[in-house]
Amino acid sequence: MILEAASLIGSARNLVAFGGAGVSEESGIPTFRDPGGLWDRFDPSELGGGDIFSGLFAGSGIPRGGLEFMSEILSVLKDATPNPGHRALGELESMGILSSVITQNIDNLHREAGNSRVIEVHGNIFRLVCMSCGTKQMLGREELFSLGDELMAHLKSGDLEGLIKLASRCSCGGICRPDVVGFGDPVQDMPQAIEEAKSCDLFLILGTSGAVYPAAYLPGHARKAGARIIEINATECCFHKLANVCIVAKTGDALPAIVECVRRLRRESEESGHEFEPR
Repeated sequence: MILEAASLIGSARNLVAFGGAGVSEESGIPTFRDPGGLWDRFDPSELGGGDIFSGLFAGSGIPRGGLEFMSEILSVLKDATPNPGHRALGELESMGILSSVITQNIDNLHREAGNSRVIEVHGNIFRLVCMSCGTKQMLGREELFSLGDELMAHLKSGDLEGLIKLASRCSCGGICRPDVVGFGDPVQDMPQAIEEAKSCDLFLILGTSGAVYPAAYLPGHARKAGARIIEINATECCFHKLANVCIVAKTGDALPAIVECVRRLRRESEESGHEFEPR
């Protein structure tokens, strides 16, 4: 299966990757929906559907469990770094094979691993959005976690004035919150993600069960447009009716092996003087 996947990837003209929580779980970031995940331990309805901040600044206060939830999110993100799966996707881009990454994750790890074209349909916690004018601004790691520490201090002490001052970061004077999608919020950049899926010739599904819509429709868009599909999931293949190749493995194990195989196939092709063709 690794060789078959490498052959397809190595000959792709326009490869698009689509990833979910399973990709970042290998970096120590807990999933939301799996057993033992965040929504097993926290009630999303009590957390404002995942958007704690809008209600907080509207005067309704922090929801029950909100402090613990935010503390855990900040702690795991602070320790998280790109894993071999993330880095393999960065290598595929540097090799001129991977065109874009569509991710359901909010952790910025694809960008840190070297991918330059990342479509984040559920937003990015390293990015702030103004609740008044919609202006967005990206934060570096140190800046985000420094703000996070200040935020937690203000929340624990009940210092609403300090909290408002901390969050008033937009040039318009508006209050900013993390640019992430909560339950009931529209996903971000979905038309762009659909266009990427429809225009690729090879679609790579990574670490996602296909349980979250509308993102889960993307493999169907790719298949309908004629793309071949490779799926890599740690426990089972969830898109077996669509996929040409299904690999049950962690992305951090399978992707580096695939990248190394692609390099070998390319070397063999160059040495033989023949154009690389899928086997």
